[in-house]
Formats: sequence, C-alpha cells, structure tokens
Amino acid sequence: MKLKIIKGKSGNKSFTESVNKTIQLIKSTVGLTDNAPFYLLSWYRFRQIYLSHNTIYIASIKFEYTKDNTPILETLRLSELYSIKLLKEYPKSIDDIEFKVINHEDNKYCFTPEQFLNWIDEPSDINTEVDMPYYEAVKFFNKYSNETFRTERYLFYPKPDNDSNFITNIYAYDLKYNAEMKLYITDRWKQLNSKWELIPPETVFDIAVDDLSDKLSTYQKRQCKKAFLKFANEYNPKYKVKNYWLIEFVKLAVQPVEILHEWSIHRIFAGKDDNNKPKKFTNIWVPDFLDKDEEPYFFLTDSPYTWETTKVASINFKSASYHFNSDIYKQNNVKFKNWKLDEKYIKELMAFLKSPADIKDSRRYYDKYVKTNWQQLIFEYNSNTAGWGWGDTGFDIPPEQDKNRTSDIEALPFDLPIPDYTKLLKD
Repeated sequence: MKLKIIKGKSGNKSFTESVNKTIQLIKSTVGLTDNAPFYLLSWYRFRQIYLSHNTIYIASIKFEYTKDNTPILETLRLSELYSIKLLKEYPKSIDDIEFKVINHEDNKYCFTPEQFLNWIDEPSDINTEVDMPYYEAVKFFNKYSNETFRTERYLFYPKPDNDSNFITNIYAYDLKYNAEMKLYITDRWKQLNSKWELIPPETVFDIAVDDLSDKLSTYQKRQCKKAFLKFANEYNPKYKVKNYWLIEFVKLAVQPVEILHEWSIHRIFAGKDDNNKPKKFTNIWVPDFLDKDEEPYFFLTDSPYTWETTKVASINFKSASYHFNSDIYKQNNVKFKNWKLDEKYIKELMAFLKSPADIKDSRRYYDKYVKTNWQQLIFEYNSNTAGWGWGDTGFDIPPEQDKNRTSDIEALPFDLPIPDYTKLLKD
C-alpha cells in the first residue's frame, strides 16, 4: 500500500486528542515535566489507568457537550484522579501501595484500593498477543527505553506524536546515517489450524517508510525494512512472543489509538429478584463465535455486569472440564483471570441447570424443546452460536439435524446429559 494512502487512513482523532489532553492535565496536576514517560495501560471501570515512574494514575474525565451531544474537547477536565505508588513489584495488599485521592467530584462513585488490587494481576489487554499481568507490564515499562528494540544499526521505538492512524506505526533510527524514519506496518492475516490469525509482517511490501530525514535512498530504506522484518519476527523467550507484538504493545501504550475491545457474548438467563438485584446465575453466557473445530462451551463471570467482571470460568458442554486451562480466559484482546469454581458453587450450578426453566417467551419456541435450565442454555447456544433457527426452517428441525444452519459450528442435541461438573474439582 502506498504511503500517501496509508497516511490518509486516520482513526478516531477525537479519541487520540482526548487521551493526549488527559495526559497533559495529569502531568500538570501532579507536577510532572512534559517529557516524563507516560503509558496508557488500560480502561477499567470507566476510567483510564496510566503509568509514569512506577506510579499508577487512575483518571476519570468529563466534557461539556454541544446541542447534538458531541463532546467539546476544550472543556475536558479530570473528574477523578488517584495516584498509586507501588511499594512492591507485585502488590497483594493495601500495605503494598500508597493510595492517594488527588481529585474526586462525586463521592457516590469512587475508585478503591481493593479494585486496584483486583486489576493489578489481570492479564494486560493493551494488545491481543501480550498477556503479561499488569504488574509485569509495569516492570516492563519501567525498564523500557528507546534502546529496548535495537539491532546493531537500527533503533525501533514508538513515541507520542498525536497520530491517530489505526495502521500500526513506529519510528526507526538509522545509526549509520543519523536518520529517522516512520514505519507503517499493514495488517497481515493467515489461516492457521482452521482459524484466521493476525501475524507479523512477512515481506518488505508490508511496510511503508516515511523518510523524516529526507536523505535516504530507496536502497537504504529497503535495508531498514529488511532489518525490521528480521527483528520483528524473532521470538522473545522472556515474554514468549515475537518481538513484533512487544513493539505493538509499547506503541499502543505510548501513542494510544482507538481500537475495539469487543466482547462478543450472549447472556442466557436474566431477571431481578424482589430486591431489584440480579437473580442467581444471570452470570452465565455463551460466546458468539467459536473456531470451526472448537469444543462447545459456556462460561460464568464473577459478576452479572461485564464492567465489574474480574474472572471467568469457562466450562465445556460435553465433558466435566474447563475449556481454558491456562491462567487466563481470552477472547482476542478481552482477557480475564481464569476462575476455578469451588465445590459449593458447582453443586449450586448443577442444581440450577437441572431445575425447571422459567419459560415466559413462547416466541423463542422454548415450549417445543425446553423443560430445564440446561435445555434453555443449549437452546440459546444453538441459536446464538451454532446458527440454528435463522434459516427458512426456523426452529422446526432439531438443531443437530438441521443442515441449513447459518454456521458450521457444532450444534448440541437437547437430550445431551449434564456432565458431573463436580469432577471440575480435579481438573
């Protein structure tokens, strides 16, 4: 892709400008210099989490709006600001941090040390490939410099430049010719094991070079591309990813752009009790999408509200086993700590799944197929994830017999037995 076309593919400028202004306000409020390193680590509970010099800043912002409900950037202000100094690399208790409230407009909603301690060991969601917990990310960024990604001849580094372009871009410095370039790296996708995955650049044609020095030849720029390709595709044994994903990780923290953190899921059971609180097990969901040969599963969150979720238990439909056995639940760049259920919770879950379903919506054709909560869960999985019921035959044909489903994902029969999920205690 030509450089002119790439540079014209701007992302959300308002997002990038608002982050830049937020950083400026934080720095001026706490007395940091303009060139102090600053990293956007996360959006968490409707707040932004930044890092600078081993101190975490939690910020919430507010705007005034135009008549058509457009935020006015010039009116951006910090409605909340907290600073958290880490006294240990991996803080596990309030004694391991210094928590200060710098600004707080509304005492009704506040950020707490306990919420911070829940967040600090969550897997980072800055990009998809780098899963290190945030306390490890803090250590990484505290040691980061423009020399971190270097070869004998080149330095590769991001820097804040207020560029909102959604195409990954970093800077390169040619030490031989004292020349700075900006590299734009277009996305590449490859089908791996029946799944399309984003991969690092493979050829020089995946990279466009903007020669900021205006003194490099085409050959010299090509040399830089080849050096970047080699370095980017080298495996980093410490972080267990290719260097490219670490470079992207830093880029998105140093110069953030708006990217989707979209959790594609479907709630199964809803409703509130007499105290207007969510009923038990309204925290059961199914994913919207599975890979072609992926085993069907459902999952539970530790809160019925996605914005309060800190951990996820993913459970297979057909066997008493967890779907994800690593330390994290991951759906692209949406990540949470894995949740291992205790015996009491598992028994309550099984009793709930065996209980009669509360069927009130006959438009969903529940009457024909659903008698228990387990069958309602299967119905919603088949309809939402396996593409059943969307064709001309609707729900007339049982899901496992329907050849006209809109997805080739496995469908589940309604007589599927409930596995003995108490065996999860041994998983």
